[in-house]
Amino acid sequence: MAREKEDKRVLLKVSDQSSDNGWVLSSLEHEQLVRAKKHHIPRRRLKGAELAVLWGLRIYLLFMMAVVFYQVWTASR
Repeated sequence: MAREKEDKRVLLKVSDQSSDNGWVLSSLEHEQLVRAKKHHIPRRRLKGAELAVLWGLRIYLLFMMAVVFYQVWTASR
């Protein structure tokens, strides 16, 4: 019981000081680190400009994959 209270205090401190994650990894015990990592973080809702950039990157990736495939195909002929 006391261990759980200590874990909760540590997790609260971690959430308050999230600017530097390096010290968190080195200061938490293994069980505390596992509990901290299991904390669910919901998906972020993206806005129009962010969605447009991501879709642009997806289309660019597909285009570049087609270019590489074509280059490999023409080189093998």
